[in-house]
Parts: sequence; structure tokens; C-alpha cells
Amino acid sequence: MAPSTFIRVSIFNASPSGLPTSEITFAKLAKQAGYKTGLIGKWHQGWSRDSFNDFHHHPRNHGFDYFYGIPLTNLKDFGDDGDRVLFSFLSHALQRFVTVVLVISISIICLYRAGYIGIVPCSLSIFILVIMMGSVYLIMDNLKVLNSTIYRNFDLVEQPIDLETQMAKEVAEGQEFLQARRDDQEPFLLVMSWVHVHVFLAPRQRFLGKTKHGKYGDSVEELDWAVGEMLNSLQQLGFADNTLVYFSSDNGGHLEERNIRGELEGGYNGIYKGGKGHGAVDGGIRVPTIIKWPGRIPAGSSFSEPTSQMDVFPTLANAMGVQVPSDRRIDGHDMLPLLSGQTSVSSHEFMLHYCGSDVHAVRYRPRGGTIVWKLTLKEPNYLPGRQVCEFICNCAHAITLDPLGLYDMTSDPGEKRPMNATDHPEVYKKIMHALEEHLQHVDPVPNQYTFRNVMWRPWLQMCCNNNYPSCTCQDKKFKGKI
Repeated sequence: MAPSTFIRVSIFNASPSGLPTSEITFAKLAKQAGYKTGLIGKWHQGWSRDSFNDFHHHPRNHGFDYFYGIPLTNLKDFGDDGDRVLFSFLSHALQRFVTVVLVISISIICLYRAGYIGIVPCSLSIFILVIMMGSVYLIMDNLKVLNSTIYRNFDLVEQPIDLETQMAKEVAEGQEFLQARRDDQEPFLLVMSWVHVHVFLAPRQRFLGKTKHGKYGDSVEELDWAVGEMLNSLQQLGFADNTLVYFSSDNGGHLEERNIRGELEGGYNGIYKGGKGHGAVDGGIRVPTIIKWPGRIPAGSSFSEPTSQMDVFPTLANAMGVQVPSDRRIDGHDMLPLLSGQTSVSSHEFMLHYCGSDVHAVRYRPRGGTIVWKLTLKEPNYLPGRQVCEFICNCAHAITLDPLGLYDMTSDPGEKRPMNATDHPEVYKKIMHALEEHLQHVDPVPNQYTFRNVMWRPWLQMCCNNNYPSCTCQDKKFKGKI
């Protein structure tokens, strides 16, 4: 477990942070079982580490035979409306930037006048400061130039990304992968990591205005179309009856997300409290999931038992007939007994909910009854009178609760009625014991998200045709076809 950090994701293609190759992905397990593997869409687990195009963190080094998509993620900077992540994150970024430069410059001048530094060091210090801070601002204001790229395996094929056609291209790539498996009759694992509905939102013209919820709703419509196209392909190619299909989201709606006009574009979480990046509140971590596997999972069945995205790993291992690694602790549980009806209670008696590297809550599902409990240790430092942060909640600034909040998530899923944990001593005692036991088995690992690791490295920067600063190219495969 790494120390808490403010930054929780990679923000540049050209930074050394990424998923260590020592990690065993479900794609690596699939390779062990003889499956052909493909990843279409977003990767966001790192790219090169030590030198230009060493591709240390590339999907091909994590078990995927084929990759088409975005090394990083879709950012609002990728649009043409002038919106920037920097300005969303720091709503007064320019003013703060200028203020910092002025304060430090004045401090240096005061030190000079007081006789602590000479005139040459004084001028040089101010000059270096302005250059350094100006460079940081210039980099953060040009994320589209630096990050808007599409790769096919190890080849940079598109820069910047044509977001309006990206979903259609992902569908075409996915269908081509399936057709190849029909031709070679090999078992397969295909991950469709869709660009929608992350911002920048750019639904195709045919989907614009299809909903009452702006571009976000229209993007959901296009996502629905894309998933339908893939399911149709499974049916047409004869794979539908023996393929496990898992559809889910990585987080709840981002309640703070707004476009350059101030309109909400981050989704909606209904009755659930909070949203993306808020830690342990259910609006950020409770997501719907749909699973299909004819003959193994009864059609039309549903359940509301707590499961985790970490359960995908052992579930796929079971489905593919391979063992999970025995040299490390696996937090996920096989969902197939629950999905197939062999059991009606989640394998997770306790689930630990993290924000960064801090545990913010523990969910407890007793082996009997129907109640699911959640003990909340920390909550976001929300804006006064609201349940949102300025841009995204900072784990390091979360508020430690005293007393701790205990919720009956079965009758109070919106977390509106906190109870005092001491009112249910047996529940509290079991949860705290599980938390202590968990923390004893968490081993320290190198922090991938230190400032040094996420900082932009010019020698790692990719550019179409090496034609700086005009890094532009179009994917010849789709030119005039999408």
C-alpha cells in the first residue's frame, strides 16, 4: 500500500507511471488458458517508462494480443471549445498562477534589498521562476497536443483523436476481432473499454438531440448502440450461446463535471449520496452491472448482494478453467456461485472501501439475514451546505468522523440516517476486527502517483511523423469509411 497522494491517475502519456509488469491481469490468465485476447478503447495504465517507445506498460506486456485505443483517457481538453481540465480543477488557475509568481518574485526582491542575495542571483532567480512556472502552465494548457492519441498495437495511427467517430471505430475494431476468432476458431477474451461517456462528450451527429439530457444523454444513447452492435455480432458469428458478457461501469456519476458553459455533464446518481472520487459514499462506488452467460446464468435473474469489480478476476479465472495466483492475496471472489443460484449470499462478508490508500468505510454482509451494514470512517470535505467538492474530492482532505457513522444500507441506501456505531456493539466489533485484520495483510508498494512519477517527460512524448509541434495524422484504415 502506497502513502496517500493528491494525484490518483496518470495525467500524461509521457510519464513513467503505470501498472507494474509483475501484476497478473486477467488477460495474462486468459493467455495461460490458450485464449486470444484483445483490448479496444481506453487503457490508462501507463505507456513507456524509461525511454521513448520502450512500451514498458503497454497492454501487449499485460496479456493482450491486440490493442486499439487511447493510451491515456478522454479529456475535456480534446474538444475544440477551449475547455481545459486545468481550469476545471482550479477555477481561478490563471489568477492563482500569477499570484504565486508575484509573491515569490516580491520575496526574492525583498531578500535582495535586505542584502541576503546579490543583484545577479536575484534577477536570475526571478527569471528561472517565471520560466519554470510558465512551462508548467504551458504544458497543462496543451493536453490535447500531448495526450490526444490513438494507437494500434505499437503504432501511433491518429493524432489528435476524432472523438465524433471514435465509438464507431471501436465497434469496427471489436467486430473485426470477433470475425478473426470466427475464422481461427480460437477462444477469446475481448475487453471493450468504451470512450463514452467520459468527457469530452462528442456523440455522432445521428445521436445529437436524441435525449432530453444534452450531450451526456446523447452519448449514453450512442454507447447503447455500440453495445448492441457488439451483442449482435456475437449472435451473428455464433458466439452468443457460449460467451460470458459482463457490462458495468468503473464509478458512479461525476457530480462536479461541467462543460465550459457551466452545464452538468457528469451523470446522475439518483438516491445515492455523493459521486465519482468521493471515497466510500455509494453514489461514487455503487454501479449497475449486467451479466449474460446462457446455460450458466439464469435469464432474467437479479440480485442486490454486494460484489466488487475485483471479483471479475477470479470469476473469469473460474470461467476459463485456470487457477488464480497463489503467491499473492486476492481480494476478489468468484461470482459464479452467486450468479448461477448456487448461493444467495455474497462471498464478501466484509468489503473495504478505499479513497486513494486510506480506508474510508467497511461494508459488512452478515452470513444470515438480509441487512447490509456500512461503517463510515471518513467522508469528503464537501463545499458548505452541499454534497459536492470544487472539482473532485481530495482523499487527503477527507474528514475523519467522530463519532463514526453506521448505516443500514438495506433500509437506508441513500445514507441519510447515520446511527451511532456504539448502538450496535456486535456489528461495530466485527467490522473493526475485520479492518484490523485487513490492514495487517496490506504490504507497501511503490507509489505510482508521486509528483515525480506523473510529471511530464519530454523524452517520452509521442508525436505523429515526429513532426513537432504539428503532430497530426489520420488512421488510414478508417479514412473515408466511418
